[in-house]
Amino acid sequence: MSTLSEVLAAVADGAGSSVEVARRTGTTPEATETALAALASTGRIRKVLVFADACSAEGCSSCGSSGGCASAGVGSLVGSGLTAWQVVPR
Repeated sequence: MSTLSEVLAAVADGAGSSVEVARRTGTTPEATETALAALASTGRIRKVLVFADACSAEGCSSCGSSGGCASAGVGSLVGSGLTAWQVVPR
């Protein structure tokens, strides 16, 4: 299982979706979601809007956002477009 520091490092290195963080850290999607939620609750990372109205005409199955899409119900930006995790500068 990945440590919070490994998940934070993956986000800092550009892994914007939970699926990409899991791939880079070698952990399960569930463990990754737990780690991302923990980091978000402490203010170390946040979900940011990447592209508004960027949805694929072919639908979600052809989209490469891999779970980082607000239109799919992630976070409070639902329906706004693609989102990604980002490290909060300190």
